[in-house]
Amino acid sequence: MTKKRYDYLDIARGIGILMVVWAHIMVTGWTHKMIYSFHMPLFFFLSGMVFQREKFSCFGDFLKRRAKRLLLPYIIYSVATWGIWAFFRYIRHDEVESYVMPLLQTFIAQGSGAFMVHNSALWFIPCLFLVEILYYFINKLGDLWCILVCCGLAVLSFFLGHIYGDNYWFLLPWNADAALIALPFYAVGNILIKRMSHKQIIDTISKNKVLFSFICLCLLIPLFWSSISLGECSMGSSSYQCSGWIFLSRAFLGIIWLIILSALISFIQGNTIVKYLKWAGVNSLDIMCLHIPLKGIFMIAIGIALHLSVNAVGSQYFYSFIAFVMTMIGCWIVVKLIRRYF
Repeated sequence: MTKKRYDYLDIARGIGILMVVWAHIMVTGWTHKMIYSFHMPLFFFLSGMVFQREKFSCFGDFLKRRAKRLLLPYIIYSVATWGIWAFFRYIRHDEVESYVMPLLQTFIAQGSGAFMVHNSALWFIPCLFLVEILYYFINKLGDLWCILVCCGLAVLSFFLGHIYGDNYWFLLPWNADAALIALPFYAVGNILIKRMSHKQIIDTISKNKVLFSFICLCLLIPLFWSSISLGECSMGSSSYQCSGWIFLSRAFLGIIWLIILSALISFIQGNTIVKYLKWAGVNSLDIMCLHIPLKGIFMIAIGIALHLSVNAVGSQYFYSFIAFVMTMIGCWIVVKLIRRYF
């Protein structure tokens, strides 16, 4: 049976993945800080919203199907982008500490940029896979105990990450440190849908569009202020420059804001931008895997054309926007080719 898709979830994923791409190009400024305050918790929350334990006959069935959906493309994309990374480093005669270690990190999956230098965004996929395995068993405890256990594990990992996050030895294989922190977002997303269906969420917002539009605008104020004032966080590298309560509350604030915004956008029919956001949401996994090498190529090309360094391109909004548009066009072309031939 084909799984029913909900437009507001696809739009939320679409906006989320566009934010991910932008934040990996424009590496400074308020937009980067605001996106980093909630963008990865958002994806774990949305994944929790579509988790249905009853779809799987047993743990073996669950493991097989999730591995096919997540780990298979992860390995393919990692090996392919490692080949591209190694090729460009070799022909440019770059000084490389190790060509082999980044490839090994495909299987170790230890953190983001410090180890997976060929495609840092890939850390999310094995991390999500581990979150789903853990939640498959924790979910049996019932909603209250599930939340308590997930929060307890998150507090432990956050505490250790807050102290030792700057030391690379702390980053655990398969991003287990980040997976423990992601568990509460996944759990709350899943429990929300148990208590309130997707249809109920959409109907509630649809009947009160003006109210929720006002709420959406109001949420932007504390989200913006807290993002630029209270420290940046990066789950991929277990780097947290604020307290755990600020991280959690700010992330949930951003998640609520984006879900309301996405539901409001979903009521607009026939708009080209809305259709593109849905497409980006449906193909968010592929875009996650493709955008790092593509944006690297385009940023280097822009830098060469304008006699700028890559850092200069990534610190100015105009040049970053050009690289962003080129990267998304590149992702669209590659995804189309993958869908057609593979």
